[in-house]
Amino acid sequence: MKPANIVNAALTLVLLVLIALFNSTLADTLTKSTTYAGQTDVLAAQKLHLKRVHLTVEAPVLKLLSDDTVGIPHQRFLLQLTNGTTVLVAHDTQMAPRVPVRAGDIVTIHGEYIWNEKGGVIHWTHHSNSTHHEPGWIEFNGQRYQ
Repeated sequence: MKPANIVNAALTLVLLVLIALFNSTLADTLTKSTTYAGQTDVLAAQKLHLKRVHLTVEAPVLKLLSDDTVGIPHQRFLLQLTNGTTVLVAHDTQMAPRVPVRAGDIVTIHGEYIWNEKGGVIHWTHHSNSTHHEPGWIEFNGQRYQ
Protein backbone atom coordinates (compact mmCIF):
# COMPACT_ATOMS: atom_id res chain seq x y z
CA MET A 1 0.00 0.00 0.00
CA LYS A 2 1.32 3.46 -0.90
CA PRO A 3 2.08 5.88 1.98
CA ALA A 4 -0.56 8.33 0.70
CA ASN A 5 -3.20 5.59 0.80
CA ILE A 6 -2.18 4.61 4.33
CA VAL A 7 -2.50 8.23 5.47
CA ASN A 8 -5.89 8.59 3.79
CA ALA A 9 -7.12 5.34 5.37
CA ALA A 10 -5.88 6.45 8.79
CA LEU A 11 -7.53 9.88 8.46
CA THR A 12 -10.79 8.26 7.37
CA LEU A 13 -10.69 5.92 10.36
CA VAL A 14 -9.99 8.83 12.75
CA LEU A 15 -12.87 10.81 11.22
CA LEU A 16 -15.26 7.86 11.60
CA VAL A 17 -14.24 7.41 15.24
CA LEU A 18 -14.76 11.12 15.94
CA ILE A 19 -18.22 11.05 14.31
CA ALA A 20 -19.17 7.97 16.36
CA LEU A 21 -17.97 9.64 19.57
CA PHE A 22 -19.87 12.84 18.77
CA ASN A 23 -23.09 10.94 18.04
CA SER A 24 -22.71 8.89 21.23
CA THR A 25 -22.11 12.03 23.31
CA LEU A 26 -25.09 13.77 21.71
CA ALA A 27 -27.39 10.83 22.47
CA ASP A 28 -26.12 10.65 26.06
CA THR A 29 -26.70 14.38 26.51
CA LEU A 30 -30.23 14.19 25.16
CA THR A 31 -31.20 11.25 27.37
CA LYS A 32 -30.19 13.00 30.61
CA SER A 33 -32.53 15.33 32.54
CA THR A 34 -31.99 18.25 30.23
CA THR A 35 -34.63 20.89 29.66
CA TYR A 36 -35.35 21.71 26.02
CA ALA A 37 -37.44 24.53 24.62
CA GLY A 38 -39.48 24.67 21.43
CA GLN A 39 -40.66 22.00 19.07
CA THR A 40 -37.25 21.27 17.57
CA ASP A 41 -36.26 19.38 20.71
CA VAL A 42 -39.38 17.22 20.94
CA LEU A 43 -39.03 16.53 17.21
CA ALA A 44 -35.42 15.45 17.79
CA ALA A 45 -36.53 13.27 20.72
CA GLN A 46 -39.10 11.63 18.42
CA LYS A 47 -36.55 11.06 15.69
CA LEU A 48 -34.02 9.53 18.08
CA HIS A 49 -36.70 7.46 19.88
CA LEU A 50 -35.63 8.90 23.22
CA LYS A 51 -37.24 7.92 26.49
CA ARG A 52 -37.27 9.65 29.88
CA VAL A 53 -36.12 13.03 28.52
CA HIS A 54 -37.31 16.18 30.26
CA LEU A 55 -38.26 18.84 27.76
CA THR A 56 -40.40 21.90 27.24
CA VAL A 57 -42.60 22.30 24.18
CA GLU A 58 -45.07 24.89 22.95
CA ALA A 59 -47.79 23.61 20.63
CA PRO A 60 -51.49 23.80 19.84
CA VAL A 61 -53.89 21.30 21.31
CA LEU A 62 -55.16 19.16 18.44
CA LYS A 63 -57.75 17.07 20.22
CA LEU A 64 -59.10 16.43 23.71
CA LEU A 65 -59.30 12.76 24.65
CA SER A 66 -61.31 11.09 27.36
CA ASP A 67 -59.68 10.97 30.77
CA ASP A 68 -57.72 7.87 31.68
CA THR A 69 -59.59 6.65 34.77
CA VAL A 70 -57.78 3.33 35.25
CA GLY A 71 -55.50 3.70 38.26
CA ILE A 72 -54.39 7.29 38.76
CA PRO A 73 -56.68 9.65 36.77
CA HIS A 74 -55.06 11.58 33.94
CA GLN A 75 -56.38 14.33 31.71
CA ARG A 76 -55.36 13.46 28.15
CA PHE A 77 -55.00 15.52 24.99
CA LEU A 78 -52.97 15.53 21.79
CA LEU A 79 -50.51 18.23 20.75
CA GLN A 80 -50.02 18.95 17.06
CA LEU A 81 -46.36 19.30 16.06
CA THR A 82 -45.02 21.16 13.04
CA ASN A 83 -43.90 17.94 11.32
CA GLY A 84 -47.49 16.66 11.26
CA THR A 85 -47.08 14.22 14.14
CA THR A 86 -48.78 14.33 17.51
CA VAL A 87 -47.72 13.85 21.10
CA LEU A 88 -50.04 12.62 23.83
CA VAL A 89 -50.09 14.64 27.05
CA ALA A 90 -51.04 12.62 30.14
CA HIS A 91 -51.59 15.12 32.98
CA ASP A 92 -52.06 13.61 36.48
CA THR A 93 -55.16 15.29 37.94
CA GLN A 94 -54.50 13.96 41.45
CA MET A 95 -51.18 15.82 41.56
CA ALA A 96 -52.18 19.00 39.70
CA PRO A 97 -55.35 20.86 38.71
CA ARG A 98 -57.07 20.07 35.43
CA VAL A 99 -56.07 22.45 32.63
CA PRO A 100 -59.12 24.05 30.92
CA VAL A 101 -57.84 23.63 27.35
CA ARG A 102 -59.78 23.18 24.14
CA ALA A 103 -58.73 22.16 20.65
CA GLY A 104 -56.77 25.01 19.06
CA ASP A 105 -55.45 26.42 22.35
CA ILE A 106 -51.70 26.97 22.58
CA VAL A 107 -50.00 25.45 25.63
CA THR A 108 -46.45 25.30 26.90
CA ILE A 109 -45.64 22.03 28.63
CA HIS A 110 -42.67 20.86 30.65
CA GLY A 111 -42.56 17.17 31.44
CA GLU A 112 -40.95 13.84 30.75
CA TYR A 113 -41.09 12.63 27.14
CA ILE A 114 -41.25 8.94 26.31
CA TRP A 115 -41.08 7.90 22.68
CA ASN A 116 -43.55 5.42 21.21
CA GLU A 117 -44.59 4.56 17.64
CA LYS A 118 -47.54 6.97 17.81
CA GLY A 119 -45.30 10.00 18.41
CA GLY A 120 -44.67 9.81 22.13
CA VAL A 121 -46.13 10.77 25.48
CA ILE A 122 -45.36 13.68 27.77
CA HIS A 123 -46.21 12.97 31.39
CA TRP A 124 -45.00 14.09 34.82
CA THR A 125 -46.49 17.53 34.04
CA HIS A 126 -46.99 18.30 37.73
CA HIS A 127 -45.01 19.08 40.86
CA SER A 128 -42.81 16.32 42.26
CA ASN A 129 -42.79 14.80 45.72
CA SER A 130 -39.50 13.08 44.90
CA THR A 131 -35.98 14.41 44.79
CA HIS A 132 -35.37 11.77 42.11
CA HIS A 133 -37.74 13.29 39.57
CA GLU A 134 -37.81 16.73 37.99
CA PRO A 135 -41.13 18.57 38.43
CA GLY A 136 -43.21 19.51 35.41
CA TRP A 137 -45.97 21.97 34.57
CA ILE A 138 -48.41 23.18 31.95
CA GLU A 139 -48.79 26.89 31.16
CA PHE A 140 -52.04 28.06 29.63
CA ASN A 141 -53.51 31.57 29.42
CA GLY A 142 -50.87 32.99 31.76
CA GLN A 143 -51.45 30.40 34.48
CA ARG A 144 -49.13 27.57 35.46
CA TYR A 145 -50.77 24.24 36.41
CA GLN A 146 -48.45 22.11 38.50
